[in-house]
Order: sequence, then structure tokens, then C-alpha cells
Amino acid sequence: MFSDGSGFEYSAAANQSDRQSPAQAAPIDTSGLWKSEQAFKPVLSAFRVQNQVEESADPDLFRSISDSSAVDTASATSAAGPYKPNPFNLPIPLNRSVWDFNHRKHCDVLRHLKIPATYRRIDTYMRPDYMLPLPKDNSLAKRDQLLSFKGREELYRKGVDIYGCSNLDYLTDVVGNLSTIPVVRGTRGPWQDWQLNINQVIGVDFYSRLVSDTWKTGQIHLSFTWPEVGNQGPVYSYGNTLNPAGLGTRQYQGYFYTDVGRSRDVNSQMQGARLFEYWFDQRYGHKKMSSVRVGAIYPWITFNKSILAGLFGFWAFDEPGVIGTTPGTANGPLVTTAPPGISIEHHFDDYWIAKVMVASGYWDPSGGIDNRRGLNQYWDLNLYGLETTYELTLRGGTYSGNPADNGKPWFVRVGGQYHSGYGLSNLYDVNGNYFFLTGQPRQIYYGNSQYYAMVEAMLYREPGSYNRGLTGFLKAKYSPWDFRGSLTKQLTAGLGYEGIFGRNSDVLFLGYAHMGVNQGVMVRTYNMPSCTQLPNCAVANFQGAFEIGYSAQITPYFYINPKLYYVLHPNTRIDLGDIFSFGIEFRLSL
Repeated sequence: MFSDGSGFEYSAAANQSDRQSPAQAAPIDTSGLWKSEQAFKPVLSAFRVQNQVEESADPDLFRSISDSSAVDTASATSAAGPYKPNPFNLPIPLNRSVWDFNHRKHCDVLRHLKIPATYRRIDTYMRPDYMLPLPKDNSLAKRDQLLSFKGREELYRKGVDIYGCSNLDYLTDVVGNLSTIPVVRGTRGPWQDWQLNINQVIGVDFYSRLVSDTWKTGQIHLSFTWPEVGNQGPVYSYGNTLNPAGLGTRQYQGYFYTDVGRSRDVNSQMQGARLFEYWFDQRYGHKKMSSVRVGAIYPWITFNKSILAGLFGFWAFDEPGVIGTTPGTANGPLVTTAPPGISIEHHFDDYWIAKVMVASGYWDPSGGIDNRRGLNQYWDLNLYGLETTYELTLRGGTYSGNPADNGKPWFVRVGGQYHSGYGLSNLYDVNGNYFFLTGQPRQIYYGNSQYYAMVEAMLYREPGSYNRGLTGFLKAKYSPWDFRGSLTKQLTAGLGYEGIFGRNSDVLFLGYAHMGVNQGVMVRTYNMPSCTQLPNCAVANFQGAFEIGYSAQITPYFYINPKLYYVLHPNTRIDLGDIFSFGIEFRLSL
């Protein structure tokens, strides 16, 4: 689990204004050059490296790609001085060493921690030409990571990368929907109206260069997390007792990305240090772009990825989740699930990417308690089954691997999931009656599926800029089941403007998620005592979530993100009112 676009050398002042272009540093005549094929040959011209979350700008990968193409540096140097011609006047060195790439981590988007940082902060895919170099100044305000020292760089060059993120998220209700009516409130009364999530993530990568000069682009990855909470638990896990399948939560998808906890009875059992991911990865094929990964793999690091969508804190903006983690909800928390399995990513060319992952059907059938330390595996295929995730992506502009395509970045993708293991009905008990009225065990089913699609595009790019401009995304999810899980249709849209208010790397973003519930959830909500015993009970067939936030990059390794949330029809109840909350996030790259 888990750059700044401010310029060749980052500085706090540069973050307040436009970056210094090479034309400002030294006059360069680039007219006509950047469009020519010759201008793209030097050094990194052949580097078409897909920004896998866990690859960390592996120089062995760069070296293997560059070895496969001719490099003509002399002609380009005479034509363009020390910089490589490019349409954005970025200071890209011609004779760039494979070690001249920053180690900045995306702690601002935790699940995409190791997507390499470029001159555009919200680049989901990238080209090494546009990756930020190592900072020339290692002072506290300009370094890539808080703990940056010579020995760490030497260790990385030998083949060991150690990194971490510290995250602190605070949220409080400005307007809540807690009821004073006992049948709605529950027997224990309302819970807290504020929350504090604390997450520590540590990762260690071992590259094959550590043991061999000839074995290229192999990698072993380990990551550890330590989630804790303040005020005893997430505010959105408690309150009105409305959802028996969701442990009494007052809303669907009411978790935030860093929440760890689900009910006041089991919070302490779900927190504490744990092993998160452990896998081996080997790249193969044309220019070593494709890969095979085996081990405990968090699927949404590489599947359905988007830096812009990842800036949002509300769970719905990071959908879809994992089906096989909690039998009762069939859609588990996004942040705790790294099931063991195998994942294959294949690049057909500079534009098309296909992915498939087959994993254990349940990371933890208890929903996060029995396997809270991440050390267990569940391979009873008759009971837990397998979960298969598949995806196809087409990308273009500067998201493509084609060095001649410098248009505005975009991608389109479709994907789906199938879980063959067991789950529990969202409505019926074993006798065909409503389980929340009888207290009897729920019906068991086998097999569940959902499908998703996403498009992201830079809609407007400021003239002459690589990063500044407006980007939007649209996500959709569909599940055909009425009595499995909870959501049947979901549509999510978001916008983000990078380079706002004169701050080159800050991002202002806003979005809306529309979550349509299925028939089982609707029938259950109408027939629960919390509705039937109220004369004015009103139920919607969806829950909505608005989010607006501002992500301020204070230094290359420290971010502050204030946010506002508005939840429409929490838990699909209209009559109990909506929820308006304020939150602030702190992200620190170690």
C-alpha cells in the first residue's frame, strides 16, 4: 500500500508560483524539434514504463528498456543544449542517469503509494520523461521524504527500498441524523460525533539487483500497517441502529478509506500492527512492461486505479470493493484486504493493458477479526471459493507509452469480479422469513458478481503547462443480484483542478457518488421495526454522498487536506435527515 509538479528542483517558494522552465533557465529553441521523431530518441525516449504501484522506478527496468533502443545524444545535445526538447518546456535532462529519479511517495493517495511522481501530481499513468528527478538540494523543505539521508540512497541503489507513510484523519459531524426515538437510536444510545483515524504504513522492497547482476526486474515486497483510532472508533460505524446486515451502521458505505473498526464491540480486535502484503513480482515481455505477481496482493493498488479518485476520502469514490471478505455484506472494507493469489498484467502495446487476478475467496470470513494480523490463509475452495478480478484499459495522450503522443491524458477501462464462495442473504433466513425479525440464521448462497467501468480525462490544460488544468472522472458499478450484497447500481463523478490559487501542485476537487441499493435492502428497510413503528417513515432507493476537498502540498512529503462531506439519505432513510461533516487529513511521507 501506500510529485510535485513545481519544477526541476523543488522549493517551497516554487510551490507558490509557476515552475521555472528550461527556457527561463537557459534559452532553448525547441521550435519544430519536439514534434520530430529524432527529438524523442535520446536516453529516456524509449522508456515506456507503466507506473505500477509497487515498482518504485526500478532502475533495472529503465536499463533493460534503454538497452533495447539506439540512443543518439550528440545530435540532440547540439540542437537543444542540456535539455530534451518537449512541448511543455520541462527541464528534462538529455543524459539522464537511471538513478536520477525521485523517490517521492504518494502518501496523499494511500492505495497508490508508489506510483512514481511526475511533474503532474495527479498522473495515474506516466512516462519516465516526465518523472521528477532527484532533488539537488536535500534540505528539509526540498527533500522527497522526511527521513532522507545518504545511507538510504546507497541502500536503494544496492536493491533495498524502505519507505513509510504516517496518516492522521479527523472528522466531526456538523449536522448529524441521530434520533432520540428508541427504536431508531437503539438500546445503547448514540455514539461519538467525531473520530480520529491513525494509520502507519511501512514498506520494504527487495530488487533482484541485490543478488544478481544479470537477473533484472524481479522484486519481493513486504508491507506492514498499524491502524488505530481515537475516540474509540469511527463515527460512521455507529449511531442509529438501522442496518442489521451492516452491524448497525447508519449509512451504506459509511466508512472512510482509512477507517478501521466496525462496531463498538470489536474495534479493539481489528486494530494494531499487521502484515499487509507479501508477494514476488517478475516482469517479462516487450520492454519488461508486463508482470506476474504471486502472494498476498491488495487488488485495488493496481486495479481500477486513479490518483484523482484516490484523493477523495469517502469509500464510495474508491469503489468497487472486494466481494469475498465479509459474508454478511459481500463488500468488505477497501483498506484491510490483501488476499493471497496470483495477478497478471499484460501490456499489448503502448495503449492497451489487460489484467487478471485470481485469489482466495475470503481474506477473512469473520470480516477482519480472525485474520487481523494478516498471517492466515483460507483455501477451502468448496466453502470460501475464489475471487477473480479482470480489467481492460485503453489509455492515450501523455498516459500512453507513445513518446510522440503528448495530448491531454485520458484512459477508459472496463472490469468485473466473480466470487465463487459463500455469502449470506441480505433479507431471508433459512426458513424464507425476514432474518432481522426472526433471529434465525440467514440463507446461504454461492456465487456473486459485479461489473465496473471508469473513464478519466484531462478536460482542460493551461497553455504551455504540463500539469495545470481540470481533470474529471466517471465511475460506474453494476451488480445483477437482488438478495446478495447491498448495491445494484452506482454512479460516481469527480473533478479536480491542479495548480489552483497560484499554487502549482495543490488540487481542488469535488464529486458526487450515487449508490442505488437492491431489492433486498429496500424490502428490509421498509419492514424493520425502526421504520414500521414510525408513522412518517420514508425510504429512498439510494444513498448519495457529496465531497469537496483541497489538497495542499506543503513540502514534497507533507500534505494537508481539509474536506467537507454531505451524506444524502443516510442508510436510505429520508425522514431522519442528512449528515454534514467536516474533516481534515494529514499525510506524511517518511
